[in-house]
Amino acid sequence: MARSLSALVLFIASSALPLGAAAQGVTLKFSHFLGPQSFFQRDVAEPWAKRLQEKTDGKARVEVFDGTSPYGDVLKQAGQAKDGTVDIALGLRGAEGERFPGTSVIELPFLVRDSQSGSLALWGLYKSGALDQEYSDYKVLALFVHDPGLIHTRDKRVVTLADLKGLKLRAPNKTVAAAIQFAGAMPVVLQVNQVMEAVKKGEIDGVVTNWANPLQDFNVHMKKHTDTKFYTSAFFIVMNKARYAGLPADIRAGVDSISGDVWVAELGALWNKWAQPVRKGADEPGHEIIVPDAATLAAWHEGLKPVTDSYLDGLAKSSFPGAHAAYRKVVELAR
Repeated sequence: MARSLSALVLFIASSALPLGAAAQGVTLKFSHFLGPQSFFQRDVAEPWAKRLQEKTDGKARVEVFDGTSPYGDVLKQAGQAKDGTVDIALGLRGAEGERFPGTSVIELPFLVRDSQSGSLALWGLYKSGALDQEYSDYKVLALFVHDPGLIHTRDKRVVTLADLKGLKLRAPNKTVAAAIQFAGAMPVVLQVNQVMEAVKKGEIDGVVTNWANPLQDFNVHMKKHTDTKFYTSAFFIVMNKARYAGLPADIRAGVDSISGDVWVAELGALWNKWAQPVRKGADEPGHEIIVPDAATLAAWHEGLKPVTDSYLDGLAKSSFPGAHAAYRKVVELAR
Protein backbone atom coordinates (compact mmCIF):
# COMPACT_ATOMS: atom_id res chain seq x y z
CA MET A 1 0.00 0.00 0.00
CA ALA A 2 2.82 2.37 0.95
CA ARG A 3 4.61 1.54 -2.30
CA SER A 4 1.41 2.31 -4.29
CA LEU A 5 0.96 5.60 -2.47
CA SER A 6 4.54 6.62 -3.23
CA ALA A 7 4.07 5.79 -6.89
CA LEU A 8 0.92 7.89 -6.97
CA VAL A 9 2.72 10.87 -5.42
CA LEU A 10 5.54 10.55 -7.97
CA PHE A 11 3.03 10.37 -10.81
CA ILE A 12 1.21 13.52 -9.63
CA ALA A 13 4.51 15.38 -9.23
CA SER A 14 5.75 14.41 -12.67
CA SER A 15 2.41 15.28 -14.24
CA ALA A 16 2.62 18.76 -12.71
CA LEU A 17 5.90 19.60 -14.46
CA PRO A 18 4.33 20.65 -17.76
CA LEU A 19 1.90 22.83 -15.83
CA GLY A 20 4.83 24.48 -14.06
CA ALA A 21 6.48 25.14 -17.39
CA ALA A 22 3.25 26.57 -18.76
CA ALA A 23 3.05 28.84 -15.74
CA GLN A 24 6.20 30.54 -17.02
CA GLY A 25 4.17 31.97 -19.90
CA VAL A 26 3.14 35.62 -19.56
CA THR A 27 0.70 38.02 -21.17
CA LEU A 28 1.74 41.67 -21.43
CA LYS A 29 -0.68 44.56 -21.89
CA PHE A 30 0.54 47.09 -24.49
CA SER A 31 -1.43 50.34 -24.85
CA HIS A 32 -1.26 53.28 -27.25
CA PHE A 33 -3.48 56.28 -28.02
CA LEU A 34 -4.30 55.94 -31.73
CA GLY A 35 -7.06 53.94 -33.40
CA PRO A 36 -7.34 50.24 -34.28
CA GLN A 37 -6.35 50.90 -37.93
CA SER A 38 -3.61 53.41 -37.13
CA PHE A 39 0.05 53.05 -38.00
CA PHE A 40 0.92 52.62 -34.32
CA GLN A 41 -1.38 49.60 -34.24
CA ARG A 42 -0.48 48.02 -37.60
CA ASP A 43 3.23 48.86 -37.89
CA VAL A 44 4.42 49.19 -34.30
CA ALA A 45 2.45 47.35 -31.62
CA GLU A 46 1.20 44.31 -33.56
CA PRO A 47 4.52 43.46 -35.28
CA TRP A 48 6.43 43.84 -32.00
CA ALA A 49 3.92 41.58 -30.25
CA LYS A 50 4.36 38.95 -32.95
CA ARG A 51 8.15 39.15 -32.76
CA LEU A 52 8.18 38.70 -29.00
CA GLN A 53 5.94 35.66 -29.25
CA GLU A 54 8.26 34.16 -31.86
CA LYS A 55 11.42 35.04 -29.90
CA THR A 56 10.08 33.33 -26.79
CA ASP A 57 8.61 30.27 -28.54
CA GLY A 58 5.14 31.35 -27.54
CA LYS A 59 5.89 31.86 -23.83
CA ALA A 60 5.19 35.60 -24.10
CA ARG A 61 1.98 36.95 -25.51
CA VAL A 62 1.20 40.64 -25.98
CA GLU A 63 -2.35 41.99 -25.83
CA VAL A 64 -2.58 45.33 -27.66
CA PHE A 65 -5.04 48.02 -26.54
CA ASP A 66 -5.61 50.87 -28.99
CA GLY A 67 -6.90 54.38 -28.44
CA THR A 68 -10.55 53.28 -28.38
CA SER A 69 -9.93 51.03 -25.37
CA PRO A 70 -10.22 52.06 -21.70
CA TYR A 71 -6.42 52.38 -21.75
CA GLY A 72 -6.25 54.66 -24.80
CA ASP A 73 -6.19 58.13 -23.21
CA VAL A 74 -3.30 60.08 -24.77
CA LEU A 75 -2.79 61.94 -21.48
CA LYS A 76 -2.31 58.81 -19.37
CA GLN A 77 0.06 56.46 -21.19
CA ALA A 78 3.15 56.95 -19.03
CA GLY A 79 1.11 57.00 -15.83
CA GLN A 80 -0.56 53.71 -16.70
CA ALA A 81 2.78 52.04 -17.33
CA LYS A 82 4.21 53.41 -14.10
CA ASP A 83 1.35 52.22 -11.89
CA GLY A 84 0.99 48.85 -13.63
CA THR A 85 -2.41 49.42 -15.20
CA VAL A 86 -0.68 48.32 -18.40
CA ASP A 87 2.72 46.72 -18.81
CA ILE A 88 3.90 48.66 -21.87
CA ALA A 89 2.75 52.04 -23.17
CA LEU A 90 3.44 54.06 -26.31
CA GLY A 91 2.83 57.72 -25.59
CA LEU A 92 3.38 61.27 -26.79
CA ARG A 93 5.72 63.28 -24.59
CA GLY A 94 3.88 66.54 -25.22
CA ALA A 95 0.66 65.07 -23.82
CA GLU A 96 2.29 64.15 -20.53
CA GLY A 97 2.36 67.60 -18.94
CA GLU A 98 5.59 68.21 -17.02
CA ARG A 99 6.75 64.60 -17.29
CA PHE A 100 9.98 63.91 -19.25
CA PRO A 101 11.17 67.56 -19.44
CA GLY A 102 14.65 66.66 -20.66
CA THR A 103 13.23 64.80 -23.63
CA SER A 104 11.52 68.00 -24.76
CA VAL A 105 14.80 69.56 -25.92
CA ILE A 106 14.55 67.51 -29.14
CA GLU A 107 11.31 69.37 -29.96
CA LEU A 108 12.89 72.82 -30.19
CA PRO A 109 12.79 74.60 -33.58
CA PHE A 110 14.88 73.46 -36.55
CA LEU A 111 16.80 70.79 -34.65
CA VAL A 112 15.71 67.66 -36.53
CA ARG A 113 16.15 67.28 -40.29
CA ASP A 114 14.37 63.89 -40.59
CA SER A 115 12.69 61.33 -38.37
CA GLN A 116 15.41 58.69 -38.53
CA SER A 117 18.37 60.87 -37.60
CA GLY A 118 16.24 62.67 -35.02
CA SER A 119 15.16 59.39 -33.42
CA LEU A 120 18.74 58.17 -33.26
CA ALA A 121 19.81 61.50 -31.74
CA LEU A 122 17.16 61.30 -29.02
CA TRP A 123 18.04 57.67 -28.30
CA GLY A 124 21.71 58.64 -28.17
CA LEU A 125 20.89 61.32 -25.62
CA TYR A 126 19.10 58.72 -23.50
CA LYS A 127 21.99 56.26 -23.80
CA SER A 128 24.39 58.99 -22.66
CA GLY A 129 22.67 58.97 -19.27
CA ALA A 130 21.34 62.52 -19.55
CA LEU A 131 17.72 61.36 -19.20
CA ASP A 132 18.21 58.67 -16.56
CA GLN A 133 16.42 60.55 -13.81
CA GLU A 134 13.22 61.21 -15.71
CA TYR A 135 12.90 57.59 -16.82
CA SER A 136 14.01 56.06 -13.51
CA ASP A 137 10.55 54.54 -12.93
CA TYR A 138 10.52 52.68 -16.26
CA LYS A 139 12.24 50.19 -18.46
CA VAL A 140 12.66 52.27 -21.62
CA LEU A 141 12.11 50.22 -24.77
CA ALA A 142 12.36 53.05 -27.32
CA LEU A 143 12.37 56.82 -27.77
CA PHE A 144 11.72 58.30 -31.20
CA VAL A 145 10.50 61.39 -33.06
CA HIS A 146 8.26 62.05 -36.04
CA ASP A 147 9.14 63.64 -39.37
CA PRO A 148 9.72 67.40 -39.03
CA GLY A 149 6.55 69.42 -38.61
CA LEU A 150 5.28 72.06 -41.03
CA ILE A 151 2.99 75.04 -40.76
CA HIS A 152 -0.25 74.25 -42.57
CA THR A 153 -2.84 77.00 -43.07
CA ARG A 154 -6.25 77.26 -44.68
CA ASP A 155 -5.42 79.98 -47.15
CA LYS A 156 -2.69 82.34 -45.94
CA ARG A 157 0.76 81.93 -47.50
CA VAL A 158 3.37 81.79 -44.77
CA VAL A 159 6.84 82.48 -46.13
CA THR A 160 8.61 84.66 -43.57
CA LEU A 161 8.49 84.46 -39.80
CA ALA A 162 6.53 87.72 -39.76
CA ASP A 163 3.73 86.03 -41.72
CA LEU A 164 2.77 84.08 -38.58
CA LYS A 165 1.66 87.24 -36.81
CA GLY A 166 -2.02 87.17 -35.85
CA LEU A 167 -2.67 83.58 -36.95
CA LYS A 168 -4.43 81.24 -34.56
CA LEU A 169 -2.49 78.00 -34.85
CA ARG A 170 -2.75 74.58 -33.27
CA ALA A 171 0.43 73.72 -31.40
CA PRO A 172 1.12 70.11 -30.38
CA ASN A 173 2.93 71.00 -27.16
CA LYS A 174 4.19 73.86 -25.00
CA THR A 175 7.59 73.87 -26.72
CA VAL A 176 6.07 74.68 -30.11
CA ALA A 177 3.51 77.02 -28.54
CA ALA A 178 6.32 79.14 -27.09
CA ALA A 179 7.95 79.47 -30.51
CA ILE A 180 4.90 80.52 -32.47
CA GLN A 181 3.74 82.87 -29.72
CA PHE A 182 7.12 84.59 -29.81
CA ALA A 183 6.57 85.11 -33.55
CA GLY A 184 3.24 86.82 -32.91
CA ALA A 185 0.85 83.93 -33.55
CA MET A 186 -1.80 82.75 -31.08
CA PRO A 187 -1.05 79.14 -30.11
CA VAL A 188 -3.78 76.71 -29.14
CA VAL A 189 -2.38 73.52 -27.60
CA LEU A 190 -4.54 70.65 -28.87
CA GLN A 191 -3.93 66.91 -28.71
CA VAL A 192 -4.45 64.69 -31.75
CA ASN A 193 -8.03 63.78 -30.90
CA GLN A 194 -9.03 67.47 -30.53
CA VAL A 195 -7.59 68.95 -33.71
CA MET A 196 -10.09 68.08 -36.43
CA GLU A 197 -13.08 69.33 -34.46
CA ALA A 198 -11.38 72.71 -34.06
CA VAL A 199 -10.45 72.73 -37.77
CA LYS A 200 -13.97 71.91 -38.94
CA LYS A 201 -15.48 74.56 -36.68
CA GLY A 202 -13.09 77.18 -38.05
CA GLU A 203 -11.67 77.85 -34.59
CA ILE A 204 -8.08 77.89 -35.84
CA ASP A 205 -6.37 79.27 -38.95
CA GLY A 206 -3.86 76.50 -39.26
CA VAL A 207 -2.15 73.49 -37.77
CA VAL A 208 1.48 72.95 -36.87
CA THR A 209 2.04 69.25 -37.48
CA ASN A 210 4.02 66.74 -39.52
CA TRP A 211 3.02 65.10 -42.80
CA ALA A 212 2.64 61.67 -41.20
CA ASN A 213 -0.18 62.72 -38.92
CA PRO A 214 -3.30 60.69 -38.08
CA LEU A 215 -5.73 63.58 -38.67
CA GLN A 216 -8.68 62.62 -40.83
CA ASP A 217 -9.53 64.85 -43.83
CA PHE A 218 -6.54 67.00 -42.97
CA ASN A 219 -5.78 68.10 -46.53
CA VAL A 220 -9.42 68.90 -47.22
CA HIS A 221 -9.09 71.94 -44.98
CA MET A 222 -5.41 72.91 -45.04
CA LYS A 223 -4.25 74.20 -48.44
CA LYS A 224 -0.95 76.01 -47.80
CA HIS A 225 2.00 74.03 -46.43
CA THR A 226 5.15 75.85 -45.34
CA ASP A 227 8.12 73.48 -45.11
CA THR A 228 10.54 74.93 -42.57
CA LYS A 229 11.27 71.70 -40.63
CA PHE A 230 9.85 73.69 -37.76
CA TYR A 231 9.85 71.12 -34.96
CA THR A 232 9.41 67.47 -34.08
CA SER A 233 7.50 65.63 -31.35
CA ALA A 234 9.01 62.99 -29.10
CA PHE A 235 7.38 59.63 -28.37
CA PHE A 236 8.22 57.02 -25.78
CA ILE A 237 7.63 53.29 -25.41
CA VAL A 238 8.10 52.38 -21.77
CA MET A 239 7.53 49.31 -19.64
CA ASN A 240 6.60 48.97 -15.99
CA LYS A 241 9.96 48.53 -14.28
CA ALA A 242 8.87 45.89 -11.78
CA ARG A 243 7.03 43.92 -14.44
CA TYR A 244 10.15 43.82 -16.61
CA ALA A 245 12.37 42.80 -13.68
CA GLY A 246 9.93 40.03 -12.74
CA LEU A 247 9.88 38.39 -16.17
CA PRO A 248 11.61 35.03 -16.65
CA ALA A 249 15.15 35.59 -17.93
CA ASP A 250 14.45 34.21 -21.39
CA ILE A 251 11.45 36.51 -21.88
CA ARG A 252 13.45 39.50 -20.64
CA ALA A 253 16.11 38.60 -23.17
CA GLY A 254 13.44 38.40 -25.87
CA VAL A 255 12.16 41.89 -24.99
CA ASP A 256 15.70 43.28 -25.06
CA SER A 257 16.53 41.71 -28.41
CA ILE A 258 13.70 43.47 -30.25
CA SER A 259 13.83 46.81 -28.42
CA GLY A 260 16.39 49.58 -27.96
CA ASP A 261 18.73 50.32 -30.88
CA VAL A 262 16.96 47.97 -33.29
CA TRP A 263 13.48 49.29 -32.63
CA VAL A 264 14.49 52.97 -32.58
CA ALA A 265 16.11 52.70 -36.02
CA GLU A 266 13.00 51.01 -37.40
CA LEU A 267 10.59 53.50 -35.85
CA GLY A 268 12.51 56.48 -37.22
CA ALA A 269 12.38 55.05 -40.73
CA LEU A 270 8.67 54.20 -40.57
CA TRP A 271 7.63 57.86 -40.54
CA ASN A 272 8.71 58.19 -44.18
CA LYS A 273 6.24 55.46 -45.12
CA TRP A 274 3.46 57.01 -43.04
CA ALA A 275 4.04 60.49 -44.48
CA GLN A 276 3.60 59.51 -48.13
CA PRO A 277 -0.23 59.45 -48.40
CA VAL A 278 -0.69 62.85 -46.73
CA ARG A 279 2.22 64.41 -48.60
CA LYS A 280 0.76 63.12 -51.86
CA GLY A 281 -2.56 64.83 -51.06
CA ALA A 282 -0.76 68.16 -50.93
CA ASP A 283 0.04 67.78 -54.64
CA GLU A 284 -3.65 68.05 -55.50
CA PRO A 285 -5.08 71.18 -57.20
CA GLY A 286 -5.61 74.07 -54.82
CA HIS A 287 -2.67 73.16 -52.59
CA GLU A 288 0.72 74.85 -52.41
CA ILE A 289 3.89 73.64 -50.74
CA ILE A 290 6.04 76.61 -49.83
CA VAL A 291 9.77 76.10 -49.28
CA PRO A 292 11.46 79.34 -48.17
CA ASP A 293 14.85 80.01 -49.73
CA ALA A 294 18.08 79.66 -47.75
CA ALA A 295 18.25 83.31 -46.72
CA THR A 296 14.64 83.31 -45.53
CA LEU A 297 15.16 80.08 -43.58
CA ALA A 298 18.26 81.55 -41.96
CA ALA A 299 16.10 84.47 -40.83
CA TRP A 300 13.59 81.99 -39.33
CA HIS A 301 16.41 80.31 -37.41
CA GLU A 302 17.88 83.55 -36.16
CA GLY A 303 14.47 84.99 -35.31
CA LEU A 304 13.52 82.04 -33.09
CA LYS A 305 16.91 81.54 -31.43
CA PRO A 306 15.78 83.56 -28.38
CA VAL A 307 12.94 81.06 -27.90
CA THR A 308 15.38 78.16 -27.71
CA ASP A 309 17.66 80.03 -25.32
CA SER A 310 14.77 81.07 -23.09
CA TYR A 311 13.25 77.59 -23.07
CA LEU A 312 16.55 75.97 -22.10
CA ASP A 313 17.13 78.57 -19.38
CA GLY A 314 13.69 77.82 -17.94
CA LEU A 315 14.29 74.07 -17.97
CA ALA A 316 17.69 74.46 -16.33
CA LYS A 317 16.23 76.53 -13.51
CA SER A 318 13.26 74.26 -12.88
CA SER A 319 13.09 70.59 -13.76
CA PHE A 320 16.15 69.75 -15.87
CA PRO A 321 19.45 71.32 -14.76
CA GLY A 322 21.35 69.74 -17.65
CA ALA A 323 19.17 71.36 -20.32
CA HIS A 324 21.89 73.29 -22.15
CA ALA A 325 24.31 70.36 -22.18
CA ALA A 326 21.57 68.03 -23.41
CA TYR A 327 20.70 70.43 -26.22
CA ARG A 328 24.32 70.65 -27.31
CA LYS A 329 24.52 66.86 -27.27
CA VAL A 330 21.39 66.51 -29.43
CA VAL A 331 22.70 69.10 -31.91
CA GLU A 332 25.89 67.06 -32.22
CA LEU A 333 24.03 63.73 -32.58
CA ALA A 334 21.43 65.05 -35.05
CA ARG A 335 23.97 66.22 -37.65
